[in-house]
Amino acid sequence: MQTTLPHGRRRGRLTLLALAALFLGPMLFSWGYQKLGFTWHPDPSLSGTLIEPPVELPLPASERLPAGRWWLVVAGPCDDACWQALVDLRQIWRSLPRFQQALGRVYVHPVGQGLAEAQQEQMPALVQMEDTDGRVQATLSGLAPDARTAFVLVDPGGLAMLRYAPDYDARGVRDDLDHLLRRFVPN
Repeated sequence: MQTTLPHGRRRGRLTLLALAALFLGPMLFSWGYQKLGFTWHPDPSLSGTLIEPPVELPLPASERLPAGRWWLVVAGPCDDACWQALVDLRQIWRSLPRFQQALGRVYVHPVGQGLAEAQQEQMPALVQMEDTDGRVQATLSGLAPDARTAFVLVDPGGLAMLRYAPDYDARGVRDDLDHLLRRFVPN
């Protein structure tokens, strides 16, 4: 005759139920979460538009960008929108002190239409280049024929990777640069 204590049987069942809940609980939770229509979507995109395939900017041979840096390039005559883009890029650049050596800003302007001296004083570390034959502006216009381009991000190899429209969000640009530079720039 065998006698089993009710306490031992109950304890075994509770252990079995606890293990089943441990393994099946997360699956049931995720199934229910999905069936009820809750979905999680992380911030899916960049603020800019990815340029596919990347395009090399036809900068004048005498004014090549120094290699090994990322560049924010603004091109064209400096109207109010251009000046605002330069100011925003200066603020973004200043807000990333860890990456200031790896990130540069360039203004490519038509012949004879550079920034005024007062404007130049407000833009420390801004590189200015003349677009003598208009090829840089033509290349940027060709990236999005149906839209204007405020500026582009150029990688250390000299290829334009991201294009930003005039209605860009400065905080989004900063976030893009922060994520990108954290990944590709050594500490």
